[in-house]
Amino acid sequence: MKDSPSTSFCRTKRKFKKPKLQKLSGPNDFDLLIFTQHWPETVCFTWQETVSNHTCNLPRDEEWTIHGIWPTQNHKEGPSYCNKSMKFDSAKLTLIEDELELKWIDVENGTKPFSFWKHEWEKHGTCAMVLPEVSDEYKYFKKGLELLDQYDMKGVLAKANIFPGKQYMVQEILNGVNNILGKHCQVECVINPKTKERYLFEIRICFDKSFKLIDCDNIASYPTNCARKRKISYPGTVPSRISLIQF
Repeated sequence: MKDSPSTSFCRTKRKFKKPKLQKLSGPNDFDLLIFTQHWPETVCFTWQETVSNHTCNLPRDEEWTIHGIWPTQNHKEGPSYCNKSMKFDSAKLTLIEDELELKWIDVENGTKPFSFWKHEWEKHGTCAMVLPEVSDEYKYFKKGLELLDQYDMKGVLAKANIFPGKQYMVQEILNGVNNILGKHCQVECVINPKTKERYLFEIRICFDKSFKLIDCDNIASYPTNCARKRKISYPGTVPSRISLIQF
């Protein structure tokens, strides 16, 4: 599935407005990297929203999973698709494939095998690969697994007394993550068009090109697209009637 026009980072459509951003045309021109984790229950909701009979792959445990590592220029989106002639080589992921299936899950059940990883590599990995630590498919995806282990957002939020199944003001989430990590994050929400309820969707943290954790102050849409004056839900279950496949 191609990216929604509202955000170049995600494959599914979102029901919120994003500011118009200047995309970059120059390959490999970026200032930092965004490491994005998303909440599978909310990802599933957005997938079901596109077609009602969509099914989802969800982890058995309530765990945040990886969306991607995105090279980014200050206050802009991109670069992206830096080497369109370079084909994604899934064979390079053999050694970590089992771990990827647990931690870098394609929630959108029914899509082609490897389609999510292929998308992330072709769009973002081919730009990040100028850095030695992520210079091929194996290194890029292995780095994502390492970052998840180190900055697992479920654990970070739990340390801040933020748990699934409850509602919070977005500032509580921002403050919680910022206090635990010591750096400023970005929080993304989606909205239920029927109930107008807001759901916690993604949390993004930022790194310099040596993978040192830095503030996300200079990324687009910082610090949040969530409503400031009403609580958002950190859903403990998928906020919709939907068929689920758990593994």
